[in-house]
Amino acid sequence: MRVALVVPCYVPALRPGEAKAAERVLCALGDDVTLLQGRCCGQAPFNSGYRDEAQSAGREFLRAVQPFEHAVMLSGSCIAMVQHYLPAMFEGTRRDAAAAIGARISDLATYIANHPNGGTLRLHIEGTVAYHDACHVRRELHATTATVTLLESIDGLDLRRLTHEEECCGFGGSFAVKLPEVSTTIMRAKLNDVAGTGARVLVGDLSCITHLQAGANGLGQSLETWTLAELLAEALP
Repeated sequence: MRVALVVPCYVPALRPGEAKAAERVLCALGDDVTLLQGRCCGQAPFNSGYRDEAQSAGREFLRAVQPFEHAVMLSGSCIAMVQHYLPAMFEGTRRDAAAAIGARISDLATYIANHPNGGTLRLHIEGTVAYHDACHVRRELHATTATVTLLESIDGLDLRRLTHEEECCGFGGSFAVKLPEVSTTIMRAKLNDVAGTGARVLVGDLSCITHLQAGANGLGQSLETWTLAELLAEALP
């Protein structure tokens, strides 16, 4: 299939290799992949109350994705923004068009689960990982089952689930800036939960694991973090 791989604006700065990892996975499915780099979905200005700026950024994002029947985006919160909040910023036929474009966008795990060649991937990697379920992935995309099922299908991988999997990591975008003390307290609790699994590698959404990695580094804890795309790319033959 012809698919757009949408790389959110923060990914090149935080984890520049993730786009190539995701592209490798999509190519393994037999897809014709077009990279859309650095497109802002409008989430950052939207969360800070700048609705005109969010609408402007969102409009350009929708124009970039519109030519593609299928798109994969490397951020649960960005997908949630495009699917649940961006359409409401328009009216009439424009609102309907925005919703239709948003419906074409999937997270990586859901896309693989629904792909006709999804079952052909022969994934193998030895090791133990814990899984952090991002809030948007769980509550708005409902992609937890698809993600866990995909991770459990990887031969040789010992997947550890967190005791309080449904709880936030404390990042929440601008939340971590506006309420740093609360954010840090939540982050410490999540790191303790990760440590309780015995795993030294944590897999999850990039924004969440960046927050947790920074917290672990600051506390002197040993933790390695991978995105789902990175893990899958490593697990390919």
